[in-house]
Amino acid sequence: MDRLLATKGGNPSAAGSAQRDIRGKLMLARLPTMSPILVQLLDLCQRDDLNLSDLSALIGRDAGMVAQIFALSTSAAFQGRTRPATLDQCLSLLGMNTIKTLVINGSVMQVFNRLVDWQEVDLGEFWGHSLRTALIARELARRMHYPSLEEAYLGGLVHDIGRLALLATVPEDYQSIFRDYQDGESLCAAEHAAFGLTHVEVGAWMVEKWQLDSFLGDCVLYHHEPFERMVSAPPLVRIVLLADYLAAFNSPEQPQPDASVVALCGAPLDDLPAMLAAVERDLLSIAEQLGIRLAGPKEGEQASQADALLAARLQDMLLVNQALGQAGGNASAMQMTVQALKILFDLDAALCFEAVEGESERFRAKPLAHHSAKLAQLEFVRGSSTSLLARALDGMPQLVMRQGQLPLLDDQVLRSLGGEGMLLLPLRTASARGGVLVAAIDSADRAAALAAKLPCIAVFGRLSADRIAMQLRSGNAAALGGGEAGADSRLNRLVHELNNPLAIIRNYVSILEAASAGKGAPQPELAIVREEIDRVAHMLRAAREQQAEGESARGPVKLNRIVEDLATLFRGSIPFAGLVDIRLDLAEALPDIVSDRDRLKQLLVNLIKNALEAMPQGGHVTLSTAAWGLGEAGASHVEIRVEDNGPGIPKEVLTQLYQPVASQKPGSHQGLGLAIVGQLVRDLNGLINCRSDQQGTRFQVLLPFDRQ
Repeated sequence: MDRLLATKGGNPSAAGSAQRDIRGKLMLARLPTMSPILVQLLDLCQRDDLNLSDLSALIGRDAGMVAQIFALSTSAAFQGRTRPATLDQCLSLLGMNTIKTLVINGSVMQVFNRLVDWQEVDLGEFWGHSLRTALIARELARRMHYPSLEEAYLGGLVHDIGRLALLATVPEDYQSIFRDYQDGESLCAAEHAAFGLTHVEVGAWMVEKWQLDSFLGDCVLYHHEPFERMVSAPPLVRIVLLADYLAAFNSPEQPQPDASVVALCGAPLDDLPAMLAAVERDLLSIAEQLGIRLAGPKEGEQASQADALLAARLQDMLLVNQALGQAGGNASAMQMTVQALKILFDLDAALCFEAVEGESERFRAKPLAHHSAKLAQLEFVRGSSTSLLARALDGMPQLVMRQGQLPLLDDQVLRSLGGEGMLLLPLRTASARGGVLVAAIDSADRAAALAAKLPCIAVFGRLSADRIAMQLRSGNAAALGGGEAGADSRLNRLVHELNNPLAIIRNYVSILEAASAGKGAPQPELAIVREEIDRVAHMLRAAREQQAEGESARGPVKLNRIVEDLATLFRGSIPFAGLVDIRLDLAEALPDIVSDRDRLKQLLVNLIKNALEAMPQGGHVTLSTAAWGLGEAGASHVEIRVEDNGPGIPKEVLTQLYQPVASQKPGSHQGLGLAIVGQLVRDLNGLINCRSDQQGTRFQVLLPFDRQ
């Protein structure tokens, strides 16, 4: 942050003071979203057939909403899995309930901010330029054969994200600059004169906080650099720079672009006017679908109408969804509380002081993030401690800052968090004290913003405590991992997983019986049978030792070999033989991955079996592997795809993928396959994405190489 937001020229004292003020406020910025897009998102969230594909298509048209999604999905509250790299992966990681909460909370904030800070601002022109740049960047990437069209589109969409951040951070001072200056050198000069920094520096700092293995931050930082300086820049940076330049040529009346600049990317652009005209038609079509006017004399009137519609729609949504505040899907109640705290108040919970079993008045620290294990030794006793933590247990939420001398326990906790202060949030129901949640506060500005929200935070704490207490009473398997409900869940999963290898063994027994009249059983098939028998034995052994999932056995795995063996296995399986064509598209010289071989095979068996069973009348399934990643260090993950040309997954199933559902397949299927797939991907520290329509279904799995 210091490097990107460093003062460059100007009045050092004035610029430095302005920078320090803006730096603190930038941490609190809630980026505005086009009101018509929020209206459509609210409507979409009410649909029973809501799926991530529809959400991705709509969210991907707004720079502010995309930035919020990336910032949240790469934050500490959602860490522990592979870092997402695309919008689809971010949405899959967050889950449907989290996205709904984010949309509703963003709508509340936007209506409030429109009433207070942004009365004179219309985002239509900004939105049009951002989306126009994104569409041009994607087309340039396609013509250059750049490997990730979505990355190029994302770079074009967020290249001016710093303008939104400044508008959200210092609306009183920036409104006139935002309204009166077009994107370019004059805008940067005005920003630097007013604040000592520019929107390119602010935007690049925001994007680099996402810690993506990409040059997206450089795209934002350098999109106003002289073209001659960028000749040797990475392709993605040149694509966005050229797209931003070409976005200004959106009318036939304008002069033609400079040929030397157009040659920057080396892409075939002989039909440049036709390409820009096609982009403009796409943009106008999208704007018409969303009800957005890109320019015109009544922009202010249009903005007011859109905001009024958003406020009315939000009121309806809040009445219908009064209790909405869920996050995390199947996560434990405490995990859901931590994630909701991040979504609603942008705070990262670090630890929770929980009651010690058998000692209801003694509360001991439980770290929730990657802090030292020594924190687990901290504790207090209610009624006999002078700690502010103990007092918070029976009172309202408290903001504790580094001012004066604190009680020893509070000082130890605050020093361990490393921030400027901390929020103490009591988790207390009407009949019990669940504990105190502690979250770091990184600046005085954030503390001031939170002070106005303390009554709302108190309500959040009470609702969260009720939810945690309810889950504890019900013995929820996701939170406790035990009890009758947990045992039933593990038993169902075990029975389901036993069915797969046993069915395979039965099929191969039939093959061996048919071959016994001839030359005998082929050796490769016998090896596969032995391997499946070994897997059953391993699962039974794990069950006997009362291990819900079995110990993780990580080691080098030859992925292509596993895929080839499974293809051979299913090709010879009697239910599918001759009906489904199984095709392979495997990357050559694919390095070994470090993973759990049994769980990886279990994951692939479920995906392939689901694909085959979706086509009882026949079809084809393609299994493919490839190295995946765009960083300078080379590929970081391996990509596995299982694609079929079946009828697609029903929408009612898509809305709750990776959760147990009632199976629509005949026979004894329990509807657990994709739920197990989701858990296995998480166990392997991977990501999974699904696209499905009437032409077929594609599952994409990303697993880390983990070469360490």
